[in-house]
Amino acid sequence: MRPEDIRLLLTQAFSRSPRMVGRRIAEEYILVPIVGRGAEVNAIFNLNGIAAFIWEQFDGRRDGYRIVLEIAERFEVDRDRAEADYVDFVGKLLLIGALAEGSDSHRSS
Repeated sequence: MRPEDIRLLLTQAFSRSPRMVGRRIAEEYILVPIVGRGAEVNAIFNLNGIAAFIWEQFDGRRDGYRIVLEIAERFEVDRDRAEADYVDFVGKLLLIGALAEGSDSHRSS
């Protein structure tokens, strides 16, 4: 990814798309698309701890820089590692249509 693309991801505030529902079930956190096409029926995503934390931060108000700082603090990792994890996860979420820009359009637990 180009540096300018990374900067753009870090300056944007994302919210969860209404097309995706996140749920914590026991010790697992999953994302399930709200089915609009048959091909999405089998698309359930299991999130690790950092990914679940990031998902929960998408409220449409916090930009990527702020979330990266929160990741670094909460998981006791350096800022570069937190930024790399954030950018990688956001890129994947954008590809599957799980994020929207700006205010929170959908709340899920």
